[in-house]
Amino acid sequence: MARGRPLEIGAELVEALRHSGLVNEYLVNAVPARLWQTPPPDGRGRSIAAIVAHMQGLRRTFARLAGVKPGPPSLDGKRSTPLQARRAMRRTNDDLCRLFEKAFAAERARVKGMPRRAVSMLTYLMQHDAHHRGQITTLARQFGHQFSTEDVTRIWGWKKLPQM
Repeated sequence: MARGRPLEIGAELVEALRHSGLVNEYLVNAVPARLWQTPPPDGRGRSIAAIVAHMQGLRRTFARLAGVKPGPPSLDGKRSTPLQARRAMRRTNDDLCRLFEKAFAAERARVKGMPRRAVSMLTYLMQHDAHHRGQITTLARQFGHQFSTEDVTRIWGWKKLPQM
């Protein structure tokens, strides 16, 4: 949002959700391909690909509950590629943002079909994203990957994301 612009709560919330989705895509791109399907070092938990498939699955579920047909694509945590993940995540993020934009523009407290009020649902989705981004970065570090300072500042929102 531009400085000096009046507060537009609905639009700014949707912008934050859109940004969260773009950070997810950026992180998928920043993880080395060799780590994508690597099982966790302790043998428990999910691979990075499986975590991303879960993130996509949750977002996809809520988009479909709200009426997006046929719905964004699902991901297979054992077979999907980072490119497939980024494309699926982009579509789901676009669908969810449209749903929230419509609800806020109509001053509706809920996105029809979603189990929580719109603001609560939107913040839940962003919290879920952030939680799993933390899992992904931690797992990548356990595999010995060091994210660049640029990647870290972009993931944390201190530096603008590149167009993908």
